[in-house]
Amino acid sequence: MTVGNVARTPRPGRATGQTATERQFRVLCTATGPTGFVFGLLCLDTFRAQAWPPAPGAALAAWLLVFGIPVLIGILATWAPLRLLRTLALAEGVVFLAILCFWLVVRAEPLPAGADIPWAISLTGIPAVAVAAATRDRIGWAYTVLVCTLSGILRSATSTDPHPVLVGIEDALYALLVISVFVGLTIMARRGAARVDDSARITRAAVAARAARVARKRERLTIDALVHDSVISTLLMAGRGGIPTETLSRHAASTLDRLDALRMPRSNRSLPGNEVADRLEQLAAELAPDAIVQADLDENLAVPAVAVTALLGAVGEALRNSVAAAALGAHHRVVRTVSVRGHHGGIRVVVHDDGVGFDPALVPSERLGIAQSIIGRMERLSGGEARVRSRPGAGTEVEVSWTPEPRRPAVIASAAAPAVQRPAPAAGPLEPAAHSAAAPAVAMITPDAQPAPPFSDAATTEIDAPRTVVRLPRPLSLGILAMFIGVHALLAFGDYEPLFGLPWEIAGFAAVSSAAVLISRAGADHLPRTAAVIVLVLCAVATALVSEPMTAVQDTPFGHWYLGAVTLLLVVLAVRGREGFAWASYLIVSAITILWALSNGLTVVDGVLLVVRHAGTLLAGTLFAVGLKRSALTLAVLNRARAQNAAAAATAVAAIEERESQLARVNVLCRPTLEGLARSDDICPEMRAECLLVEATLRDAMRARALFVEPLVTATRAARLRGVEVTLLDDSGDHPPVEAARVAVAVADQLDSLYSGSLTARVLPADRATIASIVIESDDNRMLVVTPEGLLRDA
Repeated sequence: MTVGNVARTPRPGRATGQTATERQFRVLCTATGPTGFVFGLLCLDTFRAQAWPPAPGAALAAWLLVFGIPVLIGILATWAPLRLLRTLALAEGVVFLAILCFWLVVRAEPLPAGADIPWAISLTGIPAVAVAAATRDRIGWAYTVLVCTLSGILRSATSTDPHPVLVGIEDALYALLVISVFVGLTIMARRGAARVDDSARITRAAVAARAARVARKRERLTIDALVHDSVISTLLMAGRGGIPTETLSRHAASTLDRLDALRMPRSNRSLPGNEVADRLEQLAAELAPDAIVQADLDENLAVPAVAVTALLGAVGEALRNSVAAAALGAHHRVVRTVSVRGHHGGIRVVVHDDGVGFDPALVPSERLGIAQSIIGRMERLSGGEARVRSRPGAGTEVEVSWTPEPRRPAVIASAAAPAVQRPAPAAGPLEPAAHSAAAPAVAMITPDAQPAPPFSDAATTEIDAPRTVVRLPRPLSLGILAMFIGVHALLAFGDYEPLFGLPWEIAGFAAVSSAAVLISRAGADHLPRTAAVIVLVLCAVATALVSEPMTAVQDTPFGHWYLGAVTLLLVVLAVRGREGFAWASYLIVSAITILWALSNGLTVVDGVLLVVRHAGTLLAGTLFAVGLKRSALTLAVLNRARAQNAAAAATAVAAIEERESQLARVNVLCRPTLEGLARSDDICPEMRAECLLVEATLRDAMRARALFVEPLVTATRAARLRGVEVTLLDDSGDHPPVEAARVAVAVADQLDSLYSGSLTARVLPADRATIASIVIESDDNRMLVVTPEGLLRDA
């Protein structure tokens, strides 16, 4: 049997820290309140008629307890501690069991005819479900069987029917059937909630881990961009010579300031358009004094500091590349222009030259200028975009832009929890210097190349939609179906009724049995509309058929068995998402019953009294369905918010840790050299050589992360000091080989034996048959590869 409901707009919950298991328990407690109240009212007249004369006060106290505790649970359901609610649920079970035992011991005698059903057993389902919700599965089932058995014995003891034992058996089996449906749904709902909690925890951990990886990579690229733009360029200028010492000292001091600024809190302020244009003009004047700057920005334009930092860094790299390319290969005076314009509410900067140009497809992957300092920098800026257009002999055009992204609606977690917003991408501080340092950012070369954010709605899909469906296990489903048919066969044909009504009884029994099979076998979680209509018709037909030959005087205690059968079918119909059909069918059945009462000389009140006691059972099923639906939809919102909060926290922690780690590495490698340059009045040849050596080491750290470990770092420095040209590359991306350390040892061993020539070591992508290659060009040219097991062999 499968039960489920339709998804509708959730209503925010009051407690955002609740797990699915806790929310499910509170939903059941909430449904207990009105159900207990309705059943208490329905049996009030019966209680008054059966009040125990020797101690009416004790009888009233028992009635108030057995019906009052469920009402109290319903009142406290949304805010009381779980321990208190579970204690009250168990107290309800104990009180009800005590009342049954007391009645069996003290009042086990026939009651007046027509009122021989003890008022207590009309409530059997509520304590059974309360115990099932508050305890383990086996205890819930054991309690259900126990109270149904005792109810049957009590019914047998108080019945005035000529066959009291049969009446007791019929009553016990019917109670067991109805209560088994609710207890089964309760237990399966609890199990489903536990699975949702487990899945949510796993997904939150995965989302947080992914966010941390993205944040670490973003911070690493931020530091790499600064190293490339400022540190390496300063060291290269110092190492190659030709730049005045005063200029080098100023660059070195500025670079140190940028490194220190990365540790400072990041600015969230915005700059007006005219100030942004001034900074771009200042940058162009410093890096390419002959560049023509055309700026037309509205002073009312506000550009975030993070976007200004990224734009300055990307434009600065484009200008440096243009000047360097012209110095190496241009045969004419290169004309450079920098165009600054507004763009869709943001800013666009185009750097163009008519120099030698290049083929972008032929740029080696290890070259970091375009990949990281321009495209990569803009790819890490929310709302950023970058395009590089060039052709040999036709010049180069670099276009970078920032456009404010449209605001996305915030995720509403609940009334008590603020909406979760995505954190801004990590960004370097806005520098007062003209060509500011790195800024984490995101842009795209083409519109479909934007990388995924640290976390997104897609990342939380698994926990966005907890199921509004309760699935009973196949054996239990078939067992309940078989019990439904068997119990109602006993109720319909086991009471020695007149034979003239048997054909009608058989037809009605076939109708309800067919409806039970249909509602159990319909495959969709949410019962199809056609199936719901068929069930509605079958219930109405069964009611009309069975009641047709009946008279107003009924000698059998279960003459109106079909009303209970129909009600149980409608409960399942409601839980499977068709609450409206269920209550429409109930009204139709009520109308048929009232018409039967009138046609047999009874009153409308008599007809209503026949069906009204079944309203409590249907109400309980409806409350369960609606509560399950709202709980699941609210959990979808809460789980998404929790996943985003976990990702945001992981992003913040990972970004700080990675930033500190990368800055510590950069400072160890280059700070002494930069400080020496900043203080120096004259740069000696030894310092120039050291600058080139540090520059090469920094490139290794950026381009070959998997190989930047000891003993290879030391072996590489020593080989370069001996005059060996060393190139280290890492193409493994975020999936370095397991045996990376053995690769580093193998490369270090080869370097230790070289005194001239060159060595290029490359960690290969993860899909290759070997994990690394080593190419040696010296007196003995050779190529070696490293196997996945870390073994070195000839290629």
